[in-house]
Amino acid sequence: MTAPLLVGGAPRNRVPASPGRSLRPAVVLRVVVAAVLVALAGLVVLALAPRLAGFQGHVVVSGSMEPRLSAGDVVLTRPVPPQDLQPGQVLLFPDPEGADRLVLHRLVAFDARGDLVTRGDANQSDDTTHVPASSVIGEAQLRVPYVGLPAYWRFAGQWGSLAALAALLAAATVVVTGRPAGPRGRTSADRLADSPAADRLVRRAGLPPVPPAGQRPAGVRGGTPQVAGPAGA
Repeated sequence: MTAPLLVGGAPRNRVPASPGRSLRPAVVLRVVVAAVLVALAGLVVLALAPRLAGFQGHVVVSGSMEPRLSAGDVVLTRPVPPQDLQPGQVLLFPDPEGADRLVLHRLVAFDARGDLVTRGDANQSDDTTHVPASSVIGEAQLRVPYVGLPAYWRFAGQWGSLAALAALLAAATVVVTGRPAGPRGRTSADRLADSPAADRLVRRAGLPPVPPAGQRPAGVRGGTPQVAGPAGA
């Protein structure tokens, strides 16, 4: 996953092309928050549904299986009998070097004792310690990209990304519902859109900066978003 695009520079006055293509910053924020909520809902489904089908989900936290698997992906595994193991399978097993972690690497061969010779796709050499077939927990069946990023951010200590996600979730209740927050018909989404925090959020999401009050595009009035015609891509 590529890093979010940061849009530099301060907000500037914009000359609207036409009222039919204007889009209020509060609407942009609603779209961003809705996308986050949909992703989280998908994460919940992925956490519960696979168990009903005999799968287990695991978050990838390293790049040793690039480009097939990336950090932040969720991999669904299913138990595999030792007699069904064969080279080419991507297997999950405890780290044979004693660390309290699991390893997801490809089976490349069997040694003379019948133990597994494994290697990460991005590595230049085989793993130094071979794995007993009885230690295999499961075989990778399905990759779900990105949904494990919050767990990876926590593992990697990327607290800034977690804080941005938490801010989006905290803003979801006011941005999505748009409840009134003032005597002039301004909604709480309007107030959030005018705040410095809103500008930081859309910058992190790779969107244009939020223009301050008084510099809104034509076609927006009152406390309700007015969008006529298709929104700009």
